[in-house]
Amino acid sequence: ETEVVLNSKAVDVSETKNTDVTYEDIGGLTDEIKKVREMVELPLKHPEVFDHLGIDPPKGVLLYGPPGTGKTLLAKAVANESEANFLLLNGPECMSKFYGESEKKIRDLFEDAEKNAPSIIFIDELDAIAAERMDVGTSGEREVQRTFMQLLTEMDGFNSLDNVKVIAATNRFDILDSAVLRPGRFDRLIEIPLPNEEARKHI
Repeated sequence: ETEVVLNSKAVDVSETKNTDVTYEDIGGLTDEIKKVREMVELPLKHPEVFDHLGIDPPKGVLLYGPPGTGKTLLAKAVANESEANFLLLNGPECMSKFYGESEKKIRDLFEDAEKNAPSIIFIDELDAIAAERMDVGTSGEREVQRTFMQLLTEMDGFNSLDNVKVIAATNRFDILDSAVLRPGRFDRLIEIPLPNEEARKHI
């Protein structure tokens, strides 16, 4: 299901939880926080700067690295610090056995983001729907392929100066389809590595 966060709350049919994560809550990612602020927070808060300079800010930012290194936490923090609504989509949970249902979830996700802008869409485990596939013979693989194409369509369909940004996370950068990394999609990459000794102390 899509998890929509409005007014710093995660609104779901089963639970409501606090999402007031700040940058101070994240340890060991000083450089990565700086990058995501420049790529996501600044365009959301001050789009006029990019418009004045004639620079297109990124639509999509991809966070990649091992599990448990803070990718989801960082996405929640930038949404909170940007005063943006946070919409969460889990890649594997997005897939449905019913024809067309997965594509509809993607369409609805972007429609909700536009209606509730400023918004940040966070797609966790992007590789579940955007991995390079050589064989699409099974019905399940065809559903994944249609969902992937719907995601690309939605990414291509909005302006980089709109009040919607997309952050995705993956543990398997190596298997992503190159189409998802083209300009205007997830073309800004931030590695979230395992913490070194200094970062562990910070954490």
